Amino acid sequence: MIGKIVTGKSFKGAVEYVMNKPGARLLSSDGVNTSDTREAIRSFNFQRKARPEKAEVVGHISLSFHADDAPKLTDDLMRQLAGEYMQRMNITDTQYIVVRHGDTGHPHLHIIYNRVKYDAKLVRKHNERIRNVAVCKAMKQKYALTFSEGKKNVDVEKLHGPDQVKYAIYGAIKDVLPCIQSVEALAEELERQGIATTFIHRGGDPGKEVQGLTFTRDGITFKASQVDRKFSYANLTKTVEQNKAEAARKQKAEEQRQRKTRQRKEAAERRRLEKNEAFEKQWKEFIKDSIIEPHAGPDTEEPDNRAERQAQKPECDPVFRMQIPTPIPTPIPTPMPDTLDIPDIPDTRITQIEGRKLTPQQQDKLYSPQGFTFTYRKNGYERTVCFRPFTHENGPDILTHEILSERKISNNPVIFGVQLTEEHVRQIRDGQYVYLENMKRNDGTVSPGYLVMDDQLKHGWAFKQAPDNWIKFGKYEMREMDKTLIEAGYVARAFVKWYGIGQTARPFLWKEKTTDAEYKESWNDPRKPKQDVKHVPSIKSRQEQKTEQNENTPRYKKSRGI
Repeated sequence: MIGKIVTGKSFKGAVEYVMNKPGARLLSSDGVNTSDTREAIRSFNFQRKARPEKAEVVGHISLSFHADDAPKLTDDLMRQLAGEYMQRMNITDTQYIVVRHGDTGHPHLHIIYNRVKYDAKLVRKHNERIRNVAVCKAMKQKYALTFSEGKKNVDVEKLHGPDQVKYAIYGAIKDVLPCIQSVEALAEELERQGIATTFIHRGGDPGKEVQGLTFTRDGITFKASQVDRKFSYANLTKTVEQNKAEAARKQKAEEQRQRKTRQRKEAAERRRLEKNEAFEKQWKEFIKDSIIEPHAGPDTEEPDNRAERQAQKPECDPVFRMQIPTPIPTPIPTPMPDTLDIPDIPDTRITQIEGRKLTPQQQDKLYSPQGFTFTYRKNGYERTVCFRPFTHENGPDILTHEILSERKISNNPVIFGVQLTEEHVRQIRDGQYVYLENMKRNDGTVSPGYLVMDDQLKHGWAFKQAPDNWIKFGKYEMREMDKTLIEAGYVARAFVKWYGIGQTARPFLWKEKTTDAEYKESWNDPRKPKQDVKHVPSIKSRQEQKTEQNENTPRYKKSRGI
């Protein structure tokens, strides 16, 4: 998406160019009679009379889009993009038309607007080109539009002579530069591809520092900055240093990762050996009293007490009594006093994200090169976030995240089976109708049509044809949609032919009572409270103040002495 802004003096040439182009489609307008080109020009010229001292009041903006975005750039989306662009550029409360053209290989539209606003103020021009670049970039990111990649899309095979050589050199440098860590290594790599690199020294003295480069192929030589500004010697040196720093960072990160992995394995093996030693020691203590010693025979000094032992213990096969029972993996109640303390080595892996515990499969995915990605809704936005761990040398791993996409969840109403977009709502509240592709009727059929609603989005009407045909009512000649809203009891910012003189205006019209035959009229929204106007006392002259003071001063009669 690229915006180009031009300011001119004549509406005639601009309007005729955008409206009379073969295949041109009018997407939206405001305050302009678009029945034909002549009426549109007359509408613009009438409003510019509010500021006759200003000559350059014609605003012309062309918005061009990448050819790869053509399949998704419907008229509705183009209309929405144009409206949001004007809002971001503060082109509001003024006349405009938006027209789409299809005469080139890439989609584009034109916006003609009046710099003289409805209140006779001017649309601000200060830094408009700088603001235009920032707005286009922000909207491309918001709507996932294609960013142009400069020389990458140039078809080198269609070039000839020096241009073909220059773009071939550009492609060769671009391919090898990311893995190069010195300018000399770049020269060696280019030499293998038949491109000679010459170092230009200050003053032509080889003993002095290098200040430039040239590249030669097929007998044609270019300065490095002629191939591309980012390939100048200073920029190449900066890129090489960045490559070195990035390689060192990756090597250090890999060494840290290997060291952490090795430490985890050693700690796990240490824990396993210590647990085994502790278990064996506790097991020996547990079974040492249950091993039966061999009985004394006739040749021993001790008496043969086998009969007594057999009488005390239940009869069983002595073979089984002499065997050491197989250890049962049951938890040991209380460790013995001489049990070794098992060190508690903390696990540095991340096991939960924002209070949500991760499954082992999700942990493995988190520590994979792709990271763990999921989508969630919060505070009216739907976000897709990719989480990745950052291994810290002296502490637990740190969780990092990257927002891959974010979109605002629309809370706009659904009318005739179609959810209104932000652009639809903006147009309706500005007193315009909107075109909808798939409106569902009561009988279940789906068809396109034109929607008219009050600016509070409470009631809507569907029309087969655009409801902008003129209807005569009293002293007004207005659009059909305006009369429909007023008769239904709503306040409409009507688009009227003013007192039959052929010019247009946008007053607020409404009925006090549904039975009224005449309309009320105001240039301000009657539903908004009026601001209190403080009384400012008039400034009186000194003579008036003196006269007033004399009149208010009490007079006393002089008494005579007795």
